[in-house]
Amino acid sequence: MDKFATEAPPLSPLGDLHVLLYRMALEQGRLRPTAAARRLDVPGADVSAAVDDLSRLHLLHPAEEGPDAARPPGEHAAGTGRDTEYAARSPDVAVTHVTGPLEARIQQLHRESERMSSHVLAMKPVFEESWHGHFTRTHIEYLTLPDAVRSALERLSAAARTEIAAAHPDVPAPATLEEGLQRTTEVIGRGVLVRTLYPHSVLSHARVRRHLSRTVALGAEVRTTAHVPDRVLFFDAGTAVLADHGSSSGDGKGALAVRDPSLVRFLYRSWESAWESARPFTGTPGDNCAKDELRRSVLELLESGMKDGMAARRLAMSVTTYRRHVTELLAELGAQSRFQAGSYARRAGLLDG
Repeated sequence: MDKFATEAPPLSPLGDLHVLLYRMALEQGRLRPTAAARRLDVPGADVSAAVDDLSRLHLLHPAEEGPDAARPPGEHAAGTGRDTEYAARSPDVAVTHVTGPLEARIQQLHRESERMSSHVLAMKPVFEESWHGHFTRTHIEYLTLPDAVRSALERLSAAARTEIAAAHPDVPAPATLEEGLQRTTEVIGRGVLVRTLYPHSVLSHARVRRHLSRTVALGAEVRTTAHVPDRVLFFDAGTAVLADHGSSSGDGKGALAVRDPSLVRFLYRSWESAWESARPFTGTPGDNCAKDELRRSVLELLESGMKDGMAARRLAMSVTTYRRHVTELLAELGAQSRFQAGSYARRAGLLDG
């Protein structure tokens, strides 16, 4: 394919002279550059350049070649010794001449892209086998980039056969919730048990309650507890994926994939202990168990004298939200100070059991 057919023609700005010449060609049926230059009192070189621009865009073509001529622009008068006549084309026809070769080239490049993709992806089974072997042999895998974390979670979810258990210390982003719901739908469809633990505080968010209700409706089990120290996921109780706050990426989005049997067993038993003492989330209206537990947790922190920032982090909520809960409890108990509120709650039996 020649250069003209594979490259877009250079685009010169179309000005008043281009419009005048194109209009003359349309109205007179023919355009002679020399005659047009005399009539418009414009230098012949300017008219020749404008005609060349219009020819390059296929809006003009040498009249003797017919309306469908595909002769390259720029050859119209040069070296012929005569004043070539030009006829006008409709812009709709001209655009097919201009874009047709480009679209053909795009289709060719698309076919080449598909061919190259198939050629490279032929190595995918080799990569999958090698990656799986390396992943299962290495007791600790450092996943420093978000894409690497996402890929590992997708692979582990797809390979899970009995259970996926998780703990999340805070409110996930909407996109993360939706991504997690899609994975949950897929694994539950394969008969895999899904259990997830959240802090009570996430239930103060309506969108999280809606998400958890959808999750429970699918068949997953959800519980809430006073405090979830960090994010962890278990796959068939054989692999644990932990948040890596010391990630070299420095953004706290890295993770560790742990497969050491002793370490995974210890982490899983710790998770099981928290799960056993947590409150089931049913998703039914009027279920205030988690709300009562959150209230109790705030009262315990008030009694302990813990500072607001630390208490808010422990409950996985903002300082502003924590202080709002404190204000409501002080008013409810008629207490003048935070410590006094904790003391009143203790005497009233609100912290028993």
